[in-house]
Amino acid sequence: MNPARRVLALGAALVTTGVLSLALAPSPAMAGTVTLQATVDCLNYNSFGDTRDWYPISPSVGASPYGGGGTVPYTSMVAVPATHAWQFTQTLPSGTTSVSVSAMCSEGHTYDFAGSAGGVSIPAGTTTVTATWGCTTAPVYPGPWMTNCSVQSVSYS
Repeated sequence: MNPARRVLALGAALVTTGVLSLALAPSPAMAGTVTLQATVDCLNYNSFGDTRDWYPISPSVGASPYGGGGTVPYTSMVAVPATHAWQFTQTLPSGTTSVSVSAMCSEGHTYDFAGSAGGVSIPAGTTTVTATWGCTTAPVYPGPWMTNCSVQSVSYS
């Protein structure tokens, strides 16, 4: 077989493979998303008299492996005054296998930062994850405060 025919045969095979891949790919209508119903609570806070720290500051959602989430807008959260927590709902991309939430519970210093975000694995076939995250803040040497969040409870449906 001459080189020109080999190139044409390879090109035809690649085009056929590409067309079949597109035809067999799942459509968005087939994809199932996961709904996250989250509660985020500061179990302690560093307010230095600033009551904004009574509620978690800038809660953020991380989803894996496709990303998604990000900082949750305050307009989409509902306050829980009894515990100074936020509740919110987010839709995660289809195929999400884990989700985490982080927040700040301290803005008493200029350089305070978020530490660990508590992660939850999402079993296959799950349509709704209902979870509560508790966040605690503590000083780190030599001075700023760091907030770490962990999962307090989780259920799946």
